[in-house]
Formats: sequence, C-alpha cells, structure tokens
Amino acid sequence: MSGVQLIRCIVVSALAALLIPFLLGAVAKVEVELSVAVLAVVFVVVLAATVLSGLGAVPQGGSVRSQQRREVEDEPEEDDNREMGQVKWFNVSKGFGFITRENGDDVFVHFRSIRGRGHRSLTEGQQVRFNVRESDKGLQAEDVSIVRT
Repeated sequence: MSGVQLIRCIVVSALAALLIPFLLGAVAKVEVELSVAVLAVVFVVVLAATVLSGLGAVPQGGSVRSQQRREVEDEPEEDDNREMGQVKWFNVSKGFGFITRENGDDVFVHFRSIRGRGHRSLTEGQQVRFNVRESDKGLQAEDVSIVRT
C-alpha cells in the first residue's frame, strides 16, 4: 500500500468517524454519546477496515497480473552462471518452444521452466538466461528468465 493510499484511508476513516454517530441516530434511532472516546473507537475500526481492504484490492494502474509482471520485471538482473540465448520461437497456445544457445544449438523450453507466476511465455528474438539439462528427449532449458535491456 502506497503512502497516498494510506492517507486516503486516514481521511475516509476520519470522515466516517464523524458521520457514523449521526447516521446511527438518524437512521436507527440509536443515541450515541458524542465523545472523544467514541469517535476514536469508530476511527480505529474504520481505519483498520479500509487498510485491510486496501491491501487486498487490485493495485492502482492495472490488474493483479500486470502488478505481478511488474514485480518480476523489477527483479534485478543476476550475473549468474546461466547461459545466454535467444528465443527461436515459442508457441503460446501450446506452451513450448526453442531457445538458440550462443553456440548455435537449439534447446527445448516449456512454459513451466520460465520464471514467474501466472501466464508465462516468451517472444521470438528475446534474450534469455537459462540452465540446460539433458532429458530423455534431448536438451531442455530450465530456470529461464528474460534479460532486460
């Protein structure tokens, strides 16, 4: 939750703390003593509710999926011992494709081997980092991540 969202929650809670006692009296005919203690309790309860609902809400500026994509994109690039390669092709509907290694060999890649959550795919020509393992069907890429330029 951002600072702006927290400020909004505080403002909404303060307004609700002032309005709720009057609304209870007008609508439900409930007499509520207007004291600092009552206002403070209502404020804290409403603040807790708005903060909790704000934490579970869809992030501003996109869907949960786009937020997850941004989180993955924001991960720092590791300079690890994985190989570099380029996506030769990737069939999004079938969930697999091939990566061309720096030595020219092609390596099979399945969507489950791509880092991230949710829908994972690659685009032709993307630069990627990956590990290679020998499977019963040939070379297969694992721990695949897209190189951000």
